[in-house]
Amino acid sequence: MELQTKLDDLYLEKAQGAFIRSRAKWIEAGEKNSSYFSKLEKCRHQRNLITSLLINGTECKDFRKIEKEVFTFYSNLYSSEYSAADADSFFNKIHNLIPCIDKPFKDLCDSELKIEELDLVVMKMALNKSPGTDGLTTNFYQFFWKDLRTLLFDALKELIEKKELMPSMKQGLITLIPKSGKDKRILDNLRPITLLNTDYKILSGAVAERLKKGISNIISETQSGFLKGRLIHNNIRLVLDLLEYSEILQERGYILFLDFYKAFDSVEHTFILKTLQSFGFGEGFINVIEMLYNDINSSVLLEHGTCSRFEVNRGIRQGCSSSPLLFIMVAELLFILIKNSHIEGLTVMGERIIISQLADDTTLFLKNEDQIPLALQVINHFSKASGLQLNINKCEILALHECPLQAINNIQIKKEVKYLGIVICKDKTSTENKNICTNIEKCKSILNRWLQRDITLFGRILLTKMDSLSRLIYPAFSLPISPKLIKSINNLNFRFIWRNKCHYIKKNDMIKNYEEGGTNAIDFHVMNGVLKLKWLRSFIRNKNSFWNIIPNLIFGKMGVIDFLLRCDFDCSLLPVKLSAFHQQALLYWKLIYKHNFTPHNTPIWNNRYIRLCRKSVYMDEWRSKGIWAVAHFMDENGVLLKHETFCEKFDVRCTAKRYKSLIKAIPVPLRSMIKEDIVHSKISPGLRQLCIAGVEFDDSRFTNKVIRNILINEICPNPVKRNYILKEFESMEVKAIKKKYISLPLSPKVKEVHFKIINEVYPTNEFLRRKFNLDVNACTFCENDIESLDHLFFYCESVHSFWTDMWSWLQSRRIQLPHLTVTVIKFGILAENADFDLLIRTFLLMGKFFIHKCRYFKAKPCINRWLNDFKLWAKSLKLVNNKKAHKLVVLFNEFDLC
Repeated sequence: MELQTKLDDLYLEKAQGAFIRSRAKWIEAGEKNSSYFSKLEKCRHQRNLITSLLINGTECKDFRKIEKEVFTFYSNLYSSEYSAADADSFFNKIHNLIPCIDKPFKDLCDSELKIEELDLVVMKMALNKSPGTDGLTTNFYQFFWKDLRTLLFDALKELIEKKELMPSMKQGLITLIPKSGKDKRILDNLRPITLLNTDYKILSGAVAERLKKGISNIISETQSGFLKGRLIHNNIRLVLDLLEYSEILQERGYILFLDFYKAFDSVEHTFILKTLQSFGFGEGFINVIEMLYNDINSSVLLEHGTCSRFEVNRGIRQGCSSSPLLFIMVAELLFILIKNSHIEGLTVMGERIIISQLADDTTLFLKNEDQIPLALQVINHFSKASGLQLNINKCEILALHECPLQAINNIQIKKEVKYLGIVICKDKTSTENKNICTNIEKCKSILNRWLQRDITLFGRILLTKMDSLSRLIYPAFSLPISPKLIKSINNLNFRFIWRNKCHYIKKNDMIKNYEEGGTNAIDFHVMNGVLKLKWLRSFIRNKNSFWNIIPNLIFGKMGVIDFLLRCDFDCSLLPVKLSAFHQQALLYWKLIYKHNFTPHNTPIWNNRYIRLCRKSVYMDEWRSKGIWAVAHFMDENGVLLKHETFCEKFDVRCTAKRYKSLIKAIPVPLRSMIKEDIVHSKISPGLRQLCIAGVEFDDSRFTNKVIRNILINEICPNPVKRNYILKEFESMEVKAIKKKYISLPLSPKVKEVHFKIINEVYPTNEFLRRKFNLDVNACTFCENDIESLDHLFFYCESVHSFWTDMWSWLQSRRIQLPHLTVTVIKFGILAENADFDLLIRTFLLMGKFFIHKCRYFKAKPCINRWLNDFKLWAKSLKLVNNKKAHKLVVLFNEFDLC
């Protein structure tokens, strides 16, 4: 019995320790944008292990047969089929067309490994990731890095000198990830991700860091994969622009979406090395890459262990940081081959559009159906050399115009195509339904699951960002979102925030930041505006980019985009019918750009008040002569120029009828104002700058955060409606009250109670009576007085006694407090001493939360019970990795509080 008692005590001690640690974890990471919180609701996915396979069309669950099938499949997949003759033929054809890296970049890649490079890689590595076969995680390496760095550095240098990896670094462990929406019993539908040992990843990471410093110079702009500053949305917008403005194309026009069968797993190692040679990389660097792929092997993780090891003689390891960069160099050779072939692409503004890529996702833009067999023939030349084979069954064609054909060269012509995660349809309604509406329904389902958990208001706001908006931002980057859908998205998110119940605080107040009294909730109208303005800013900064060929052509019909944005335009009156996406971008621009009206600077072009045939006017020839303002049509006395005088002054040709119709279109009041301005100011017209809030629109300081704040102020210009609550305080004090509690190392529930109190939306019985016309409003504790906010948290006899006891306890610990008032209890003490402010603010919040708990359990607040809660919390606080938590622990010890 004595031994059993000791064992029980030991288990109890362990359980208490686990409880304290879990509380600490919740204080530190709970309801924050952390992996800990995001994983709470994600059903611990069944491990991606194979329990059954379809073998020859029959389902098999026998482990031995599964192991044999997996081994055979991946042994064959990674077996080399390299043909030196085909590769030589390929490189001979494009050898003179391949750009060479510059000498500084070549020297950098060839230089000896430096220990500082390893330091950088280790510090940047993500934590809590699955380790390789040796079981040593990135957490281990980061923690012991000072002890390991020299040892590992010397080992890696020796490997490079000997040109061979250690046996453990050659080994990989493949985990199979099911592709979304596909039968995971078919091996073809599983994506192999290789778990590699961390020492290998450190070496590979150092190689990748070197490559990143110069690879952008040899990879064409049409490749959007794996390089900083290149966006997947450009690829999507190019396809959408071609469909939305197909009338500008004279050619029939076809878009061919290529699918390479397991591209990452089939590229030949020797081809990669020859690619590096062709780009001009030095022998030293090529030797390192050859070492990374020489004599490597893997096995596949199965339910009951792993399959037998097999050699990996081709393919890049998806899990190795340098591999994607090596792959896009291989893909670049395909671009070079197609660009310099006889294949005819689409021509816009004299520019040839023929190919776009995102890693292996390759799209060809072809003049007519005759180009498709030519393209396949050219690609076949690349396939024989590299190992990347087309999967014809998964290739698709989208016709830019009506096409009676069902297929060309056994490739289906589709009405809709899923491209880089976006379903592209010719019908706008279908595009919206399949990309936005279906996502809204998914978000609704996910958020409803979270409603079963006891999450605070702050946690629910975070969840709208993590599990709702995050799914809608991607399509919103490339697609217009209708006002109706924006409203639906906002309704979904804000109903969830208030648990499908009454909204105690209006949306326009919730989206403000903490200092203004808001909660940093996100209005999708604002978010959509940020994304569209981000595209517009990118367009302005990169007007000559390949991706902006079509926008340049379209907006060129109204002057360059910079000029149009300076005009007082109306999208519906512009001389060109814009796509819904471009219209939306311009509407958000008008929302944030203020036309400080000065009559003499008023542009005549694209002006919503100056119309011919019910449309705004733009004449490119006249603008090229410097004619853009209404004032240019007047002399120095503000009198309209005669037709002959105008033509002579600006050297333009125009009929008198045309000139008179344009002059007549200028409203008389506008003419009068401009005349007055010219007579009195004598200032020449000048185009305004594209400045928002004093910052140039294309300036790097004009960040997403700045755009968001500007949009919020435009959409919701009024201050928070509950500011009257804090009218006794100075503005700086108000900001402190509204914001400081957020960073305290307290549980989210404590902060939620405080937030409701300072905003006077805490559900007291009197509040509920007024809000919902309920009969009961008596105090939960004394049952006599009305349960108002002030009464519940201060004036009630039981509560007042609790605060008095707390005040006495703090005084006994040498903490000098002023007498507690209802204002102090609700809003805190604004102390000059930061430590004192932190300490007292923490105790007041904990006290209010304790009263809230007592009310819930219908038990009168008692100082002894509160002290028990406080001491348990203080133990957890010691394990929290947070500066304020550490400071509080020091203060608790100093004043002997626990």
